[in-house]
Amino acid sequence: MSDTTFLPHPESSLTFFLSLVSGRLKPGKLWYDREYRVKYLMRSLIWPAQTHRLVNAITAEPVMRSILSVQHTLPSKIHRPYLYGGMPVMQRVQAVIDHYDFIKNLSSPRLREAMLTAQGVELLQFDGKNGEHFSITLACTGRCEREGEVNLFVSVDGEKLAMLTFAVVCQNGNPVVVIGGIQGAHRDTPHERIREATKACYGLFPKRLLMETLLLFCQATGVVQIQAVSDHGHIFRSLRYRLKKKSLFHASYNEFWESLHAVPLSAQLYAIPMTFPRKPLDEVVSKKRSEYRKRYELLDRLSQQFVGRL
Repeated sequence: MSDTTFLPHPESSLTFFLSLVSGRLKPGKLWYDREYRVKYLMRSLIWPAQTHRLVNAITAEPVMRSILSVQHTLPSKIHRPYLYGGMPVMQRVQAVIDHYDFIKNLSSPRLREAMLTAQGVELLQFDGKNGEHFSITLACTGRCEREGEVNLFVSVDGEKLAMLTFAVVCQNGNPVVVIGGIQGAHRDTPHERIREATKACYGLFPKRLLMETLLLFCQATGVVQIQAVSDHGHIFRSLRYRLKKKSLFHASYNEFWESLHAVPLSAQLYAIPMTFPRKPLDEVVSKKRSEYRKRYELLDRLSQQFVGRL
């Protein structure tokens, strides 16, 4: 539920801000709550310069205005931990602005649609070795909005098995992906389902498929680096959420990133390699060589398909 019926070009950022605070503009159901709007006002007074900069960007940029119906908390998300713990508030503002600038300048209409719509775009689809249907989709669903702006998820026969959330920021003039979160299937999904999906992809488990797809995205869009949040750096480890969200954080991010040969950049972030090395087939034990060959063939097909669908 949202009420975003406002003029395409409001008179000023102040008009937009006051419309949010008064309830005249309600991007989503949270904004129907007077208490939420009061909190937004109070936090805006604590961080006036940062709030003003973001509001200015939203009112000036049609891409950011258009996403309000999906990213309901866009005007307020800088007031809470975002992407990783310890990020300064003004840096959060810049990260959000950078992300939508990146989308605006994408040469691929298909990727722009994927990153600006809740339904997203299917980037890849293929069948597993037993006929399972795999689909990898990029979308802006509004889920996990503190961990980034867009979601990349893999589904098998219509069931989501993994999702990662990221934003694209600008560092030293270059686009950099920052992964704020990665999660597996719903807790009610039997672990056997994950094992079956992994076998169907010749040993590529769902989260690894997402990372392989993210590399293809980066290669196609000129992203020069992937940074990923560590266990310590995840926003749910921040003081604000440490107790309230403790039960939601289970998997070891560090262990997964290190399995990809990532190296720590800081206590909060890892640097992910921009290519994943393949073990030469002549170094693979003979009984596993066929599986490795089929895995590499699958990855090659996905790479070709990704480029062909842009």
